[in-house]
Amino acid sequence: MRIRLDEVELPLSEKIIEEGKEAVFEAARRSALSKKSVIVEIMVDGVQIEDEETFFSLSGGVDIHFTSQPIILLVRESVEEGRKYIPTLLKGLEGIATLIEEGRDNEATNSFAQAVEGINWLVGVFARSCALLGITSDVLSAGDWAKDSKELNEALEEIISVMESGRAMRMAFSIRERLIPEITKFSSYWSDISSQLDSPLQ
Repeated sequence: MRIRLDEVELPLSEKIIEEGKEAVFEAARRSALSKKSVIVEIMVDGVQIEDEETFFSLSGGVDIHFTSQPIILLVRESVEEGRKYIPTLLKGLEGIATLIEEGRDNEATNSFAQAVEGINWLVGVFARSCALLGITSDVLSAGDWAKDSKELNEALEEIISVMESGRAMRMAFSIRERLIPEITKFSSYWSDISSQLDSPLQ
């Protein structure tokens, strides 16, 4: 069996190979991590594998090729995507409030569901980026992340509750007066993490 990490042969003991795909992946993951990288692609006999779980379930395979990416590049791409998305999200939230004020409640409800997905994606990317960089909330100069993330969640919960109760105009008000300011505040955290991208990884 041939096992490579990027273009380098990965020498694994027979014991690890006999333990199965999970053991092989864990060994490759640790090797990648030792050079401050994470595995982003798995190929088996020239076929790209969708995810880790699919790889674990495979039987056979004589040529396993893991591709890694430096953590710093992965985080930089994620942070850039998030930074670009925030203005789009803010514009979308303004549009949702306007739809409500125009009496187009169904359109607003559908758009708001998409906005919630976007917000959850942003929070997830932010959390993963901090974890990969070894950044804890206490070193963020943009503010108190624990407090601000709680307030963001509370704003979302309030709007969802108002929406479910049918108070459309109150929903528009809450979007403008609570949610948009919280997302705007959140954008400062992206600038904060961007400034730390070139700092040594912990």
